[in-house]
Amino acid sequence: MYIHRCRFVEYTPTAINALAFTPLSTQPLLACGRANGEIEIWNPTQRWNLEKIIPGAKNTSVEALTWVHRTIIKESDSCYSQTKEEQEEFLKTLLNKPPRLFSASSNGLITEWDTTLLRSKSSTNSHGGTVWCMSTNHANTLLAVGCDDGGLRIFDIIDDGLILIKNLMRNDAKVMALAWDNEDKFIVSGSSDSNIIKWDIHNARIMQRMTVDMKHGKDNIVWSIKILKDGTIVSGDSLGHVCFWDGNHGTMLQKFKAHNADVLCLASNKEGTMVFSSGVDRKCNLFRIADYFTTQSSNDDFNENHWVLVGFRRTHLHDVKAMALREDLNDKFFVSGGVDTSILVSYFDGFPEDKLQRLPFIPNKPLISISKSKKLLMYRSYNQIKMWRLGNAKLPDSWKLEQIPNLDLIEPQQAILEMTLKGNYHLTASALSEDGEWIAVSDIETVKIFKVQNDPSNPDRICVKKVKFPKILVNGSSAGAHHLMFTLDGKKLVIVNIDSSIIITELDDNQHKEIKILHQFYEHAQPLDGNTSVITSIAVSGDSRWLAVGDLLNRINVYNLETFKLHSTLPKFSSTNTSLAFYPSKPTLVITLSSNEFFLYDIESQKLDDWSLTYSKSLPKTFLNLENRLVGCTFNPINSDAIILWGANYLCLIDFDKCRKEKGHQPHLATCTGWRENSKYKAIEQAPKQNGLTKKRKRDKTEKNIKRVKTDKKIINFQLVFRYRSLMCVDFIEPNTMIVVERPFAAILENLPPSFYKAQYGS
Repeated sequence: MYIHRCRFVEYTPTAINALAFTPLSTQPLLACGRANGEIEIWNPTQRWNLEKIIPGAKNTSVEALTWVHRTIIKESDSCYSQTKEEQEEFLKTLLNKPPRLFSASSNGLITEWDTTLLRSKSSTNSHGGTVWCMSTNHANTLLAVGCDDGGLRIFDIIDDGLILIKNLMRNDAKVMALAWDNEDKFIVSGSSDSNIIKWDIHNARIMQRMTVDMKHGKDNIVWSIKILKDGTIVSGDSLGHVCFWDGNHGTMLQKFKAHNADVLCLASNKEGTMVFSSGVDRKCNLFRIADYFTTQSSNDDFNENHWVLVGFRRTHLHDVKAMALREDLNDKFFVSGGVDTSILVSYFDGFPEDKLQRLPFIPNKPLISISKSKKLLMYRSYNQIKMWRLGNAKLPDSWKLEQIPNLDLIEPQQAILEMTLKGNYHLTASALSEDGEWIAVSDIETVKIFKVQNDPSNPDRICVKKVKFPKILVNGSSAGAHHLMFTLDGKKLVIVNIDSSIIITELDDNQHKEIKILHQFYEHAQPLDGNTSVITSIAVSGDSRWLAVGDLLNRINVYNLETFKLHSTLPKFSSTNTSLAFYPSKPTLVITLSSNEFFLYDIESQKLDDWSLTYSKSLPKTFLNLENRLVGCTFNPINSDAIILWGANYLCLIDFDKCRKEKGHQPHLATCTGWRENSKYKAIEQAPKQNGLTKKRKRDKTEKNIKRVKTDKKIINFQLVFRYRSLMCVDFIEPNTMIVVERPFAAILENLPPSFYKAQYGS
């Protein structure tokens, strides 16, 4: 089998500036704000599934994030003076509402986001320039922001927006950090002029002023502030100090020179007994509280809280700019992120020894489109479309056929198109037709369609002509798409609108002056239960007859594109669907889930097929426990009895023809020697034990990359390949010829500025 291994795609995620978990009163979600204005929403309960990406506006960055989920009744609520039963009903309605997400940007705007349409719901000007920090009070009724002009502004959070109620001004020093006390009576802020200010919110006055150390008369920036449960104030500054302050008297209790450079972020647990710090030097420190007894004291009852630096580890490869902590009944973990663009998950009960998980930085939504017949590959960046013509795969020497997973089988690719698109927001979707004649792109405001033509001035390049497309409106505003996909016959374009309605359009080669809308489906936009959700997966069958669509609530519908009717609705699965794919030769749909389970659904009989009924609930634990979830599926056209599933760092081939039941004894574990040209696999059985030992056979070097795994009762032929990293696309362009597009993490780091380095003595 021939493999195109492509690394010319220059996808580069941007730095992480902010991280925020939802309140404990609602389902756990993590919001990640990036330097390009994008906001990612991750679900830790679904194996850290990246559920949504809110596209950023051009020339903006996310500086702060917070979630709001109100759990109390305010005096301004209509039910406040009503009966207890009416108040309880109102409170129940509040609790059932999803949390609200706010971000603060370098453009001075505070934005509330619609997490279903994935666009702005409303924006409020801070009137103070860049917003550097933001936090809600514990009651989730007030929002405080710290601004570039030195102002601390308090907003009342109402259902449809924000109302400015207080403007606390001190001087021109930037407010870089803030935190609320546990009773929501005061706010502590850290500034760029070495000062920590304690504000009385009710009377809008300064209660206390604390000053951190200065160096050579220069200001020391207070980058981060936390208030613990007992009122202790913790600060991190640009001299690398982590300081603990008495919240009542404003005196310093302890100071640690814990870092060699700026302390950019702090995090603490609910009980206030653990504090994490990190910053420019990449160290993540853990401080714990301990009882300190002074035997010299004449008071036998004398004791005070004493903080100890108990451990650290360097987890990131560049500045750490944000941390967030979540404590549920079963899980206690914190996440961190920064300039190296990736999110790291740590379970802090075992810090610093416990294993870390690095979340994939490649988005679930495909950035790559392929025309197999024309051997074209198209890539979507934030505001550009690039296209290459694929060269021919090289035929390896016969002795290397067993080592194909370790070969780079690619000739130089030829760039034939580069197109920069105008608009206010980053692109959200793109598609290339199978015949290479059409290109569709979209942001959250508009869908654009182009007809591909030869460039008369350069035969090695192509040009495009824009085709008129009717404007789509959602709530009275122009709207774009979350997904785009052409049918394989090139006659239709499927558009998943931002409100989850599905538009089917007709493409005409002869008259392509304007696109015609054929039909619109509303099952996901207007569900019977009233709960609209984001569509995450779409697929079109090889005969262009069937369309499958799945959303975050695991509603998967199959539509007939000939009759424009809903054909069937699949049963709901226990985990979120991550991809859908049709078999090329039969009406069977493959559904992959965030749990790494997958199912095969027979479209015509409208039920799970026999293989899924037998095996899908008995998949190997080795496969189910893979760190990264499944994100895609592809098929070798020459082998109808096998599929290839893939995640961010692995490929997995399942040969259905070799699945068999094992009788009378436990299944054995075998390994595979390599990928053969005919896509069939040769296995080496593990020899039986003799005298407590196992005879070892000579194994090919590729066994470290390819393994066969087992189930408890059945043998399923699973071949796992770990050769590739940060996969963006895996697909077959013809029988026995596969293209793999990867973006190694090392390539991301090469584009970053040098990280902090402190020379050691003798080095």
